[in-house]
Amino acid sequence: RIVKASDRYGFLQKLRSGGKDDGQNVFFRAADVVGMNSTDPGVPGKGLEISLPHGRNSNGFKTFYLNVDDEVSFVWSKDHKGEPCAADVRKEKKGAWRTGRRAQPGPRAACRMRESFKDQFRRLTEMEPEQVLHNASLFKEVLESPEFRDKPANLQAIVSLLATRELVEDDRSNPLYRIFLDSTAMQVSLRTTIIKHSSGKHAGDFLEECLRCLQEVVLRHPAPQELRGQLPLVELVEAWEASVREGSTATKKGLPEDIKQMLLTLQKKFPDDVNLDRILGVRKQKAHVSAAEDFTELLEADNYQDMPILPTWQEMGQAAFEIQENMRTYERCQDYIQTHFMLLREDYIEPLRAGIKLFMQGKHSPKDLHVYTGVKVVGVLSTWEGIVYRVELQKNETRRINWEKSKQLMYGSLLCLSDDNFETLIWATVWRREPELMMSAGQLDIRVPFDSFDDRLEPGRTFCCIENVTIYFEAYRHVLTALQATRPHDVPFQSILLPPEPDAIPPGFLKPETDMFHFHNVFHSCEKADATVSAPKSFKVLQEWPPTLLQALDIDPSQLDAIQHAVTHACALIQGPPGTGKTWVGLKIVQALLENTRSMRYSPILVVCYTNHALDQFLEGIFKFCERIARIGSRSKSEVMKNRNLKELVSEIQPAKEYYQARKGLNDRRDKLRQELSDLLEAVNSHTLDLSAARSILTEQQFDLFYDGYLDYLGDKKTKVTDAYEDSGAIDDELWEKILKAWLETSNLEKVAPVIQKAVGGLPSLDQLKGGDSDDEVDKKTKEIADDAEEEEAEQEQHDRKLDVEQVADKKPGTGDFMFELKNSWLPYWEDYEETMRDDNRSLVWSEEADKLWLLPREKRRETYRQWMLQHHHEAREQLPEIARQIERNAENRASLERNRKLELLREMEIVGMTTTAVSKYQQMLKELRPEVVIVEEAAEVLEAHILTALHPRTQHVILIGDHQQLRPSTAVYRLSKNFHLDVSLFERLIKNGADHVTLLQQRRMHPKVSRLIKPYYPELRDHASTQERAEVMGVDRRTFFMKHNHFEDDEGESHSKSNTFEANFISALCAHLIQSGYDESQITVLSPYLGQVRNLKQKMRRDENTSNILVTAVDNYQGEENDIIVISLVRSNRNKSMGFLAVENRINVALTRARCGMFIVGNADMLRGHKLWSAIISELQNDDSFGERMPLLEPKSGGVFEVKSSDDISLLLDDNPLYITNGDGETIHGGRVADRWAELGKEDRESRGGKGRDRGRGKGGAGGHKGDGRDERQRGGQKGGGRDSRDSRDSRGGKGGEAAMSYAEFEASRGGRGGGARRSGGSRGEADPAASREPAPPPPSTMAADGVHAECELSRGKDDEGDAGGDGKKLGKKKQKAGAKCV
Repeated sequence: RIVKASDRYGFLQKLRSGGKDDGQNVFFRAADVVGMNSTDPGVPGKGLEISLPHGRNSNGFKTFYLNVDDEVSFVWSKDHKGEPCAADVRKEKKGAWRTGRRAQPGPRAACRMRESFKDQFRRLTEMEPEQVLHNASLFKEVLESPEFRDKPANLQAIVSLLATRELVEDDRSNPLYRIFLDSTAMQVSLRTTIIKHSSGKHAGDFLEECLRCLQEVVLRHPAPQELRGQLPLVELVEAWEASVREGSTATKKGLPEDIKQMLLTLQKKFPDDVNLDRILGVRKQKAHVSAAEDFTELLEADNYQDMPILPTWQEMGQAAFEIQENMRTYERCQDYIQTHFMLLREDYIEPLRAGIKLFMQGKHSPKDLHVYTGVKVVGVLSTWEGIVYRVELQKNETRRINWEKSKQLMYGSLLCLSDDNFETLIWATVWRREPELMMSAGQLDIRVPFDSFDDRLEPGRTFCCIENVTIYFEAYRHVLTALQATRPHDVPFQSILLPPEPDAIPPGFLKPETDMFHFHNVFHSCEKADATVSAPKSFKVLQEWPPTLLQALDIDPSQLDAIQHAVTHACALIQGPPGTGKTWVGLKIVQALLENTRSMRYSPILVVCYTNHALDQFLEGIFKFCERIARIGSRSKSEVMKNRNLKELVSEIQPAKEYYQARKGLNDRRDKLRQELSDLLEAVNSHTLDLSAARSILTEQQFDLFYDGYLDYLGDKKTKVTDAYEDSGAIDDELWEKILKAWLETSNLEKVAPVIQKAVGGLPSLDQLKGGDSDDEVDKKTKEIADDAEEEEAEQEQHDRKLDVEQVADKKPGTGDFMFELKNSWLPYWEDYEETMRDDNRSLVWSEEADKLWLLPREKRRETYRQWMLQHHHEAREQLPEIARQIERNAENRASLERNRKLELLREMEIVGMTTTAVSKYQQMLKELRPEVVIVEEAAEVLEAHILTALHPRTQHVILIGDHQQLRPSTAVYRLSKNFHLDVSLFERLIKNGADHVTLLQQRRMHPKVSRLIKPYYPELRDHASTQERAEVMGVDRRTFFMKHNHFEDDEGESHSKSNTFEANFISALCAHLIQSGYDESQITVLSPYLGQVRNLKQKMRRDENTSNILVTAVDNYQGEENDIIVISLVRSNRNKSMGFLAVENRINVALTRARCGMFIVGNADMLRGHKLWSAIISELQNDDSFGERMPLLEPKSGGVFEVKSSDDISLLLDDNPLYITNGDGETIHGGRVADRWAELGKEDRESRGGKGRDRGRGKGGAGGHKGDGRDERQRGGQKGGGRDSRDSRDSRGGKGGEAAMSYAEFEASRGGRGGGARRSGGSRGEADPAASREPAPPPPSTMAADGVHAECELSRGKDDEGDAGGDGKKLGKKKQKAGAKCV
């Protein structure tokens, strides 16, 4: 009996005799309702609405309802947490339960009770193959039963059945193999079962049967290439390799011929997944060939599948491969993939190349390149991810860094190591950096990408290590790996992605007979209250949509067009200008697809966003109508999504018994491999030859002869020596050591070892490196690093995008980690040692004189011992790569095991959410999940390569939502964007190719006074009526204003970013005024295109507790966001008229479209005059007096208008007391507690530049940097001074804009409602009384006059940056500190 029913799920209680409930609520979903045996469709609007195509299984009713008290039949099942739930729910006629039968109309009324799974399975497995062929429906029902996966033996029985000769040789069995391929059992359980058998749990002929079954699945599939990544072939090959290696009963006499043939058949179809070299005895190629061999091979490799992902040494001088531009169209899919692979590869290699060149020339910047010298390998670790190296840095390079906060050597950073002045290179990535270990020992763990073991990383070698912080390799690595594994036939929609004027086709799963969509829930929230017609609830989407929709819905026509376009096009493109509701439209599309395509899809919908923040927002919106969401990636800050994280969901599920068995087998195998690794490393690391090693080198006869020589050496003493035995078999390690010491005539065997003293091959010393500073300079840099390590919002957002990988924050030392400490230098290879030998030793052949070893001269004896050691060392060292590879495979199998657990859960979800970085990171998981529908938000910000990796052969529907007129994808190399169009997204390329798309045309964010500025960019954009109702702006007499100035930007210094101190001071004061006018900090956002200015602004904002929480961020990090008030710092102001980012229209667009109520721009307008868009914007602002060098602010209490042009002017409004008060004697004194906060702005700026007397305004004298009494120069007549300073009230060209300081009485009068201020505004609110107007300020004096005697300053001549003269034509100079001087 139904006890509760909502629009997506319900609860029922099982009925017992007497018609009473048993009291236990059982959960079921709408998707679990499969039909209706009753003839009563129920009451609409009061329960769970069920729609079935054509009324199938529901007595002809296409829609029926489950209401409270309805009676249903069901079967028991389990949800993804293992909790009991109901499945196969059918609405029954009331009272039918008493008969024990489902009440069905017609001849099926007497249907018997449902057969249990146990009986079904027994019946199926007892059938003859011929009977199975006629019972495909039973076969499917058994495989789809939730109880099938409860016992691993069930899957093994089905595999055995499909491997029988009768089914293999019968063409009628095709449906059975297809059912098996699509079953959850194959997709979820088969991989785990194979891994379990590969770890030593061999059970009969399962591997052979599994191989035969998968071969048939592949051969019978119409397009086998689509199965790449879907079948567990890699694990199956590894299992056979383990079987051969362990010598199981099946392979004791070698691999059977029929097994070889089946493996070779699969290898032809999937050469990347099925590598038979090791099974068939083919040796792996030499791991490290010479640079010349590398370069020759690379030049010949003109296919992206053969190219190395890591750069070669030759590429550090020039690009080794030709790259092609991102074309608008492509003739071949091969060229399409290769172009994006090569462009993305070059995008990360170019900064590396430039960095190493600058380093070799001694011109590198410490901000871009971190250099560590004296790096040594001190250990090898075996972890769950494979082989990892522990290296040690010099403590003088690590002890002063705060590793808790520093971003140096963060996870995934690419390191370049060399010990020969970068003649050869070793690439590694940071795998784990523990702050405690770095501070105490200077040690961290690194990993070699793509080849876990590198023989060159040996102890005894001293490396120079370079870390280039301008690129983050981890973000490139996974995308490049995924692209390299992509084959042309893997790419869907080739008729859309490659040619011009792409085809417009519907999604593959949408057919004329399945296109009936139900929109009741989708459009319910946007129905008009006063509509004269009702919106149709259902209609066929491939036909013309009902015109009554627009009449009944409160929705913009372009939004409805976008929804129609999205559900009916296989590759849908929706452009959403700022404020037009892209996210709202996206949510409606998701809801429509979720509710109408459940029966058409085999997998959840994949939602992809560029940033974590955008992904959280989108998933939170989906969560309101769908709770079955899994978010992949651990960098979510959403409380709503916290419990939907894949990691959390998996931890709540109890794994199957088979999982534990497989994991135990892998653990046992891992421990065995680690012991072998330990033994080999012990042999390689040792500088002595132990007894067991000697017995392995010498034959038994040679060993006996050698021992006899020892006894002869003892002579008469042998009877007195208790430890000398006649039998050589009784020798122990202690006696062996004595024998060797006697034979070699030494007391320390390690001194005889053949160790080559390696010179530090051309390594630069610390003082040769730029940045090799004195202790004082290092301390200063340490402070700067600590300051930079504070969380900067702009940088952190980019940092978060890079680190969207689950285990970044979880790289803690695991209890399962194994470490072998390396203390000694490894012995050389024989070829290297031979070059150091003396000529007379080269001819020594000890094996021919085994009976005379004790008679050889001492030097020959020692040389013989060295050869023994080298032979033993070489044998052990040759085995290390193979053991390392087996440990890597063991780790990969463990990862496959964990991936299977996650896949089992993901298949139960409706939505899977990921960022673009996570898409490439979890590429293998996506290939196995095979989502048919992919929705990408912020698609215009995503590189085409990232979206390409999210597609697979089973993808049938892609929806791209974005705006290519806003931010483009970011690249590391500008040249690749400008000349090769790397920054053109798939979204933009398809639109420019003429693909069908819809543009949203009505914005609901910005007040029309704000949106008017961007209308030249979006000519068709309209304002919704609600935007007229935005709140009035408080504190400013304009809703938008461009505050122009001519103050130059700051010198770059070591930073590559730009900043402008004048703008930072002005905006900081403006924000304080806005807060005082009534705004909350959360209502204001400050934007700048430059990270340097973001830092500058944050530092100044933090000085006032009222503005410290205002968001200051870079424009690029604020796309998709909005706020009531936006303040923009343009920064650029220079003699060269270089606009930089300000010339990029996409960035202008983003900056100018974030404000809901008001927007204020501060910048040098002269810099922008020649730019088409900026010229149109400035012209529009000039039309209503919203542009000028004085900004009209409103005094909070009186409403009077004050026109300000500097932070000094604004400070007059910040408190009841003014910044400057004139006393009765005409002296200017300091007043006002808020003014105190702003009085220090300029002083700290100057002190941070080393205490120079002038600020970077390069003014015409005056207003210098005064440090004597801790007060700013402004406190001593700064309002009168004539300098072009960031705190000066005159314009920067030396005009007569300055005014005398007003008296306190004048200030009070002006605040009493008469207007006034730094300059009175005419014709605006708070009109002032003309009688109260002050006299015009007198012109500045021709000569500077002292206003009093001061003990610390004097006026002296100095060089003026611009060569401008003071008021009398003479140059004004610096102020030097000197007792008894006059204060100017």
